[in-house]
Amino acid sequence: MKQNKDNTLDFDADKAWNTLYSRFVKERLLPVGKPEYSPTKKRILLLQRVAAIAAVVCIGIVISVFYFSPRKDHSLISLQNKDNTGTLVATLEDGSVVYLANNAAISYPVYFAKNQRKVELSGNALFCVSKDKNRPFIVTTNGITIEVVGTVFAVNSSTDNTFQLFVKQGKVNVHSGENQTVVPVEAGETVQLSGNKLSKSGITNPQIFNRFTDKMSFKDEKLNNIIHAINTIYGSPAIVSEESINNRTLTVTFENDSIETMTELICLALNLEQINKQDTIFLSAR
Repeated sequence: MKQNKDNTLDFDADKAWNTLYSRFVKERLLPVGKPEYSPTKKRILLLQRVAAIAAVVCIGIVISVFYFSPRKDHSLISLQNKDNTGTLVATLEDGSVVYLANNAAISYPVYFAKNQRKVELSGNALFCVSKDKNRPFIVTTNGITIEVVGTVFAVNSSTDNTFQLFVKQGKVNVHSGENQTVVPVEAGETVQLSGNKLSKSGITNPQIFNRFTDKMSFKDEKLNNIIHAINTIYGSPAIVSEESINNRTLTVTFENDSIETMTELICLALNLEQINKQDTIFLSAR
């Protein structure tokens, strides 16, 4: 390539193709020992080889993205209990269980972030949070932020900015948008929003938690999640003994039923066998 007097550039295409052809032959990217090809044939061979190399590079990039990109899915799931059939129970990706009261709703990501598990709540709910000290569980509702690691607590949060929180197990940190002072709330304690101030006291009605579990509804929920939700409340008395039946789904409502009755109903619906050994109930395929 050379520059003319009028500042235009002359490009020697034949020379460029011959240089590229010689390089490909030298690097054994083209057949060696064959008769000398015409300029047109050389260009066809070069274009074919370049296309093949480009295809391999593209495949390598796709494979790298598929295998080495971190799992990211920031889309949100919105779940609302509007059927007036009792508490709607759902298990989140981390194993935490949410019991939504009538007209309550929750939004949460398909997969939680690496540094936190954040959800948004509207209405009343009971949370049984799986412990993960590296990823605090954060609930935002009506301008209030609730942060925990692993615990059981109930939230009353209505559209008129009423807020109450009751802690059954563990410890919860609460602060409002206007008052950033963190209020720690421990098991047996409650906190409520009075005006713009959070005030803490003892729980006077321990039955406050039972209203979320007296009538529980599951919609197209996996067997493993149903048993997990029941065990969270009743203390792990039931076990799915075969992994092959974990993903069987069921829509069912339990109302003031014992765990024995609930597992019997599950077995009837999914054609499973129930075996009682000491204080544990085992579920398996027939």
